[in-house]
Amino acid sequence: MFKLGIRVFDDKMMALPEKSTLLFISSPGIDPAPFGISAMSNVVKERSRAVYLVNNKTPASVRREAELLGHDLESYEDDGSFRLVDSYSGFSGMPSSEKFLVRDPSDIGMVRQTLDDAVEEGSVVLLDSMSSYMDMHGDGLEDFLGLVGELKKKASVMVLFSTWGYEPDCVKRIKSQFETVLSLRPVEEISIVRQLLFAEKIGSTSFEGMAVPVKVMRPGGVRVYFPKVLITGPHQSGKSTMVRAISNSAVSVDSMGTTVAMDHGYLDHKGFACDLYGTPGQELFDPILYYLAEEAVAVILVIDATAVESFKRARTMMQLTNALAVPLIVAANHYDKEGALPIERIREQLHLPSNIPIVPTVASEKKGIPELLDALIDKLMGVALAEARREVDSR
Repeated sequence: MFKLGIRVFDDKMMALPEKSTLLFISSPGIDPAPFGISAMSNVVKERSRAVYLVNNKTPASVRREAELLGHDLESYEDDGSFRLVDSYSGFSGMPSSEKFLVRDPSDIGMVRQTLDDAVEEGSVVLLDSMSSYMDMHGDGLEDFLGLVGELKKKASVMVLFSTWGYEPDCVKRIKSQFETVLSLRPVEEISIVRQLLFAEKIGSTSFEGMAVPVKVMRPGGVRVYFPKVLITGPHQSGKSTMVRAISNSAVSVDSMGTTVAMDHGYLDHKGFACDLYGTPGQELFDPILYYLAEEAVAVILVIDATAVESFKRARTMMQLTNALAVPLIVAANHYDKEGALPIERIREQLHLPSNIPIVPTVASEKKGIPELLDALIDKLMGVALAEARREVDSR
């Protein structure tokens, strides 16, 4: 089945029938190929067979992009789990040494025959792209949809389609022919430009505003991505240790063990990625906290669960970073030490409502970190859903 590596979509697509069709629509100017390559790589990792037909670029370009994304397609080709079908060289007149070559891509019968040779029962097939085929054939839509129907008899089929220059009625008809429709659109918010991946329908279920922000990482592939999560809290609460515990990589600017500028880390967890920024905790840095917090999409407040005398400072830092205006998660650090306050007592002392998670942690030992990250993801996905609904309402 289809595996995008995006948990919120993959969980829902598990309910699709064994052989189904998926249309991946991208807005003009957004290249859908990295999403297709990542999906096929995930399919192979799940021990399924994948076939990639390309008609808008050379096969070498697909392999090169896969390498940049961090996917080793060539090793999959060597073991037979991935097959690349060249339906481009015949159009361009270029020589090709590919095993699976469509010598005359203008002949839909020849395209079908080559795919029939390449596709085994139960495979997942990616067709890249429908729009290129339609542009080359003028009235090629019916032929292409017929090809999808034939392939579905023995495989699941994913089609990449860029909506550049097509009439709304044409796009609507194309969507109606697929069981699942995902669309990738740019969304501009203040000075941050994101790409939101929407689920318009999955199987028999239609969605309004189900979406996640995504980014193509090279290497890394497709990730759910949030640009800035702020980690703040009082001096000596363990912020720098927390950034290092959460991050795949982290750097600090410090003097004699105390952060004097900013920690920075990068998080990659369960297909979710974000940049982390840790603030200094001393009061002399308060004038810059507002600027450090600009454009943050979430805040992790780190407190020492044993130091109730620091909670007043923690409340001040929440105000300085506008933490209550964005998704907020509290890490009750040093929770293994004697004198750590119960969670509800911490909530009372910080004057926090019940919907703000407080997670016990021991950052130096990475205890509680998985629970903290799950809470962060849940909060951020809620924000993404709200943004998606606003985007739908504005159209």
